[in-house]
Amino acid sequence: MRVQWTRAELIALREAIEVTPNFEGRQDARDIFRVAVRAPRLRPLELEQGMAERLANRLVPVDLATATARAKLLRAVRGEPRRRMQVPQHWQAAHAG
Repeated sequence: MRVQWTRAELIALREAIEVTPNFEGRQDARDIFRVAVRAPRLRPLELEQGMAERLANRLVPVDLATATARAKLLRAVRGEPRRRMQVPQHWQAAHAG
């Protein structure tokens, strides 16, 4: 599965993995995020399904960047589409050009 994170989210995830309790694949996840943070260009990160699920279930969001990154990971794991905010009808009618 592929997930697109910002550099700040990758750094937050790398740091969060250090304090996350042990899980199968933790060392591999650490290595993946270490390489991703050092990469000169940001590309979607590809994770194995099982590792992504274990990481999403164990990761403790300690700040906004980690919480956002975890939400993106959970969406990828669960296959949920992104929800867009609905613009209220009265706002659309009042601001229609």
